[in-house]
Amino acid sequence: MKKNRLMIAAASLFVVLFLSSCKDEYTKISFTDLPYESQVFLNTHFPNEVVSHIMKDSEIFDKSYEVFFTDGDNVEFNSTGFWENVDCHNDSVPSSVLGYEISDYINTHHSGSYAVEIDVNMLNYDVELNNGLELVFDSYFDFVRYED
Repeated sequence: MKKNRLMIAAASLFVVLFLSSCKDEYTKISFTDLPYESQVFLNTHFPNEVVSHIMKDSEIFDKSYEVFFTDGDNVEFNSTGFWENVDCHNDSVPSSVLGYEISDYINTHHSGSYAVEIDVNMLNYDVELNNGLELVFDSYFDFVRYED
């Protein structure tokens, strides 16, 4: 009986220590601390933007980065430095980020509108226009559907 209590106490202590070490760490970093791919992306697509601050989110098995510009726009990157989200709020996402196919689709089918945000994942690109409309494109940049 004593042995069981001791085992339970030891296991409980282990769980508490493990869980306390698993907390997320959200720390401020410098531009040079970003993965190289992120630096290239920002220099290519946002050469005139002024960086306000950069945050690194360290989770137990993953990390991500978020770059904030002085105008309020921001870009999120995954652990390898590939962009996952570009949010320009009320400004237009650079056409160089959207790519020719998505830019052409917006210009052809939604004249007068422009993209204010784009998310990318393994299956598709989600694009939000300044009028609130959301478009979904597949990984080949073909239009798939409108999203609510």
